[in-house]
Parts: sequence; structure tokens; C-alpha cells
Amino acid sequence: MPEIHVRNIVKEFGDQRALDDVSFDVAEGELFTLLGPSGCGKSTTLMSIAGFQHPEAGRIAVGDDTFFDAVAKIAVPAEQRNLGIVFQSYAVWPHLTVFGNLAFPLKVRKLRRDAIRARVRQVLELVEMLPYEQRYPHQLSGGQQQRVALARALVYSPSVLLLDEPFSNLDAKLRERARAWVKELQGTLGLTTIFVTHDQDEALSMSDRVAVMSAGEVQQIGTPEEIYRRPANRFVAEFVGRVNLIDGLVSGSGGGGVVVDVAGSSHQLTVNDGAGVSGSVTIAVRPEAVTVMRLDDRSVDGMNTWEAEVETVAFLGDHYEYDVKAGPLALTVQSSRRVEGDRIRVHIPPDACAVVE
Repeated sequence: MPEIHVRNIVKEFGDQRALDDVSFDVAEGELFTLLGPSGCGKSTTLMSIAGFQHPEAGRIAVGDDTFFDAVAKIAVPAEQRNLGIVFQSYAVWPHLTVFGNLAFPLKVRKLRRDAIRARVRQVLELVEMLPYEQRYPHQLSGGQQQRVALARALVYSPSVLLLDEPFSNLDAKLRERARAWVKELQGTLGLTTIFVTHDQDEALSMSDRVAVMSAGEVQQIGTPEEIYRRPANRFVAEFVGRVNLIDGLVSGSGGGGVVVDVAGSSHQLTVNDGAGVSGSVTIAVRPEAVTVMRLDDRSVDGMNTWEAEVETVAFLGDHYEYDVKAGPLALTVQSSRRVEGDRIRVHIPPDACAVVE
């Protein structure tokens, strides 16, 4: 399966710039996710790759084939790009059976009738929909319609698969099952895939790598672990998961990290990140990374350990969540067990701190 190369894409709608110098590469067989809020440009990027949008600048190539090049004035029509795409709405044709939905793109390609039947049945078996081949879309559940849409995108053996928020119309349980199923299928086929979503859980659980987008720009590209544990900036830290953002001033450095005087307090925070950084900084700490202890528990002591006043406690099934104040510093922290008392101790491991600004 080919690689995808997107270079310096600019797309404008009137006087609004929807994509501003967007660049990334997708490796052969990789599941690469474009993650961001509504209106950030992720679907416009996908539609530009598919050929449904023509950018003002940049270059798009799949393998050795250039699909778009503003300088060379190349713009290959969408129907000639051999890309499979699944839309948010599924877009299955209501007047055709499941078999008919898959057979149509093969008829357009003028395959023989026996070849069409063999290929359709092969793909329906792959997506576990063969028993439903004579049903119409209105006779299927949302999850089954999604499988039909995916099967139709796969039936003509596309070079690349594009998925535009394919799970957004499913309920939470179906969405969870669909994520696992699509990830397994993509891995089995080894199909180079670009997946668009606004859902952080989908991006983190399914992707080989993630590109976080905001306001038409790529903010960070990395593995799910890199995006979550070492966000590049404040936007990424806040958009991907829950986070505490601690402002301060660098007062020392060493050992590959820095010491930060926390703004508005006497606390110091030792951080195993940000070597060479100086001046004002913002530190990102995930709530689950903070150790929560009873006030008399001295199993962890020393740097980054403070007494804190409990303001609220919420039971969230598999963990408790606390809003606490360590002096003027407000933190949200999590613990798998209930820690009693109005005052507790909290410890922030230096390895759990990321300098984001």
C-alpha cells in the first residue's frame, strides 16, 4: 500500500483561510488520524486528498502518483484517484440492496457480472455482512449500515482508505465496538488509512500516529502517547484529555529539566522536561499522574509534594476525582481509591510534567 504525502496545502473559502500550510506524511499501512474540533480543517484536508476540494496551494501525492500540484497545475479528478472513502452519513443508496450498493462501483468500472458477484461476496464476508446481501438500508441497524459503507469503499481495492467521522452517528456502545473492529480490519488489510475525528478517545485508541489540528493548522504530530504525555502547546494539552496547567517562572535547571517557581505561591515544581527553557513557562500535568495520599501518609515526600485542601470529590466508577487547592494552586487529581479527610497530600512526579509554553 502506498504512502501519502501532503505538502504546504492552503485552502480558502472566500476571505476565510480554512487550511494554512498543512503538511504531513502517512507511512505505508499506517492508520493516521486528523484530530481537532469542528471547523479546524480536518475534513477539508481529507476532501482535498479525495479530490472533492481543490486547494489554492500545495501538493498531494499518493505513492508515485501526484494528485494535486498547484505549481504544476495538476488536479486529478476524484473518480480517477482510486481512493476509498466512508462519510459521516454513510451515504448508502436507499433504493439498492446491500449487494447492489457494493456492485454499483464495480459496474461503473465495467467488470464482468461473475467477477462482480465474486468480489462483492468476498468483501461482504470480510465485514461479516454476507447474510444481509439482499436487504435494503432501511432494514439495517446503524452499525450494519456503517459496515456496508465501509465494504463499498473496499470493494474496488482502493490504494488508500479515507474515513470521515464514521462513528459519530453510533451510540456509545456501538462506537466502542466499531472502533475495535475497524482497527482490526485495517491492520489485517494493511491499508494506508487517514481517519478524521473530533473524539480524543477514538484518536488515542485507534491511531498509529495523530495530527492535532486547530484553526486550519497542524499543531502537533506524534504517536498517541507522545500527543498525550508531551503535548506541544497549550491547545493540544487542553484538547486531548483532562489537564492541569500550572504557570510559573524558571528559577533553575539541570539534569535535563528545570525548576519552576509556581506563580502566586511559594511552591517549587521540579520538572524532567524543558532543558534550556527560561523565563515564564506553563506546565501540563494530567490528573491521573498526581499521587493522592492521606495527610499522615509519608510514603512519598520531598520535592513536588504539598498539603492540599479538598474542595470537591466525585465518584466516577473506576476512580475518584478531587478538586483540591494547595495554597493558591488549584488542581484536579484522580485516585483509584477514596482518600478520606478534608486535607490530603498530593505529589506530582517530575516525569509527569510537560513544558507546553
